Amino acid sequence: LAQVGDTVVARARYLTRNNGYASQAVDSWAASCVGAGIVPASLARTARQRKAIGQAWLDWTDAADAEGLTDWYGMMRRAAREVFVAGEVFLRARPRRPEEALAVPLQYQMLPAEMLPLEKTEQLSDGRWIRQGIEFDRIGRRVAYWFHRRHPNDATDIRAEAELYTRVPAAEVIHVFDPVEAGQIRGISRLAPAIVKLFQLDAYNDAELDRKKVAAMFAAFVTMNAGEPESTL
Repeated sequence: LAQVGDTVVARARYLTRNNGYASQAVDSWAASCVGAGIVPASLARTARQRKAIGQAWLDWTDAADAEGLTDWYGMMRRAAREVFVAGEVFLRARPRRPEEALAVPLQYQMLPAEMLPLEKTEQLSDGRWIRQGIEFDRIGRRVAYWFHRRHPNDATDIRAEAELYTRVPAAEVIHVFDPVEAGQIRGISRLAPAIVKLFQLDAYNDAELDRKKVAAMFAAFVTMNAGEPESTL
C-alpha cells in the first residue's frame, strides 16, 4: 500500500468514472451496504422523551455535513462508495460555536483517502512514529492523523500553505475501512483484484466495436460495360 496505494486508488477512480461495469458495481454495493441507513431507537421511558430524542436526531442529520452538500444519510452513501473505490474514508469531527444555531453543535467533514499521505513515514520523539500518515504511540495506539491541508491532486486549489500537513487527534477522526489482514493500517480498494481485467475488458470491447464498424463499411459493387445486357451479369 505504501508503494502503490496511490496508483491503485487513481486507477479505481478512473474505472468508476469511465467503466460501466465498475460504476454499476459501486452503486449496487453502496445501496446494499447502507440501505435505509442508521435509524436509532431511543430507550427513553416515556413517549414524549422518545419523540424529543428522535426529533433531535433528525434535526442533527439534516445539518451533519460540514460541506452542506447532503445530510447524514447522504454522507453514509458517499462513505460506502469511498470504501468500495478507495478502500477507506475519513470523517473529521468539526465542533461548532453556539451562535451557529445548530441543533447539535457538531458536524463531520468527509476526507478522501488521498488526503492522508501514504508516503509520510517517520520516527518522532518519545517512542512515537508516523506510518502512512497515521501517528502511533510507543505501544501501537493511534494518536493522530497527519492530513494534507489541501487535496494533493486538486490543481484548482491555489491557496499557498506554509505547512503541508495538519495534525488531527485520533479522537476527532473516524477512519472507515475494512482491515482484512493482520497489521493492516490503511484500506485497499475493493476493485484492486479486478482493475487489470476491467482495463482489458474495455480494450477488448473497443477492439470488437472497431472490428464491427470496419466490417460494416465493406461493400460489394457489380459493374458492367455500357450497353451490356443485364442477362450477362
